[in-house]
Amino acid sequence: MDDQEPLSSIPERTLLDTCVLNRLYDEGGYIFDDEEPCDNNPNSLADLEALRAIFLVNERAHFQFLISPLSIAEIANIQDFRARGGLLSWVLDVLDRWLIMLDETGDRISAGGSVRTRFKLTIELQKLETALLEIPDFARDPFDRLLLIQYKMGDCDAFLTSDLNTIWKHRERLRDLGINVIRPAEFWQTLKPWAALWL
Repeated sequence: MDDQEPLSSIPERTLLDTCVLNRLYDEGGYIFDDEEPCDNNPNSLADLEALRAIFLVNERAHFQFLISPLSIAEIANIQDFRARGGLLSWVLDVLDRWLIMLDETGDRISAGGSVRTRFKLTIELQKLETALLEIPDFARDPFDRLLLIQYKMGDCDAFLTSDLNTIWKHRERLRDLGINVIRPAEFWQTLKPWAALWL
């Protein structure tokens, strides 16, 4: 395992894209409860298996996974009332538990104030927004642009997505802006050699 990533490369704090929240909800039986997956598409199975492995390790590792208020707003706008109600209730419950955990952590929160209140754009964040506006997709889509700004607000190490058609497309350019965009399978590839530390 000479090519394995160092332990320090495992993201400690990760912002979840809305599509990942949807996967956690839709495939919760598979990811958390050892049931069969609902989606057997080979193209998505690798990320599903990775999410299952990541959250199994995280029962003891306690990596931090953040949910953006923007994702909650996006879910609240789902037209199907039945689908919206169940997903929104679940996401709010997860958000509440994670906010409690985050408020109990140390320097990474206190250095910039609570994540509940850090929404003013500093000069650094204004510069980031200007850089993002130079990318046509983010100039057209304020949701993705603000999501990436909240990544910086939350002092995150990674942005986790399984949607390869939006933010993922710009991952190389975003890396130059200090934003690490990864898929679940990549997160697991980094974590897997060290997983035995928590299992």
